[in-house]
Amino acid sequence: MYTPSGQRDRRVLIQQRTAVDQADESGTPNDVGTWTKLVHAWADKTPLGGRERFDAEQRSAPYDTRWRIGYRADMDPELVDVAKVRRLVYQSRIYDIVDAQLIGRREGVDVMTLAGGTIA
Repeated sequence: MYTPSGQRDRRVLIQQRTAVDQADESGTPNDVGTWTKLVHAWADKTPLGGRERFDAEQRSAPYDTRWRIGYRADMDPELVDVAKVRRLVYQSRIYDIVDAQLIGRREGVDVMTLAGGTIA
């Protein structure tokens, strides 16, 4: 269901991963990346607790928060591998994007995340 822009009350930072190819001491390629600001966006935050599951006898959650943002081509999962090259930051806390889905016909994007660490 679409979230009107008036209900998007959280200002989030979307960061973009920039790959840097480096080699370790043995010469083996190492894919090291840095995160840079892509855009600030307004989002609606919905905690999705209680969706835990057991995988290989360990408790895990496919995602714990859904963020709804307005449509942006640079966050369109049909154009960009959002989970691989984007992450979300809110109140200095990093949220790893695990999935992104279009809402309707480019009305918005649902971004599913797992909470990570904080930015120092």
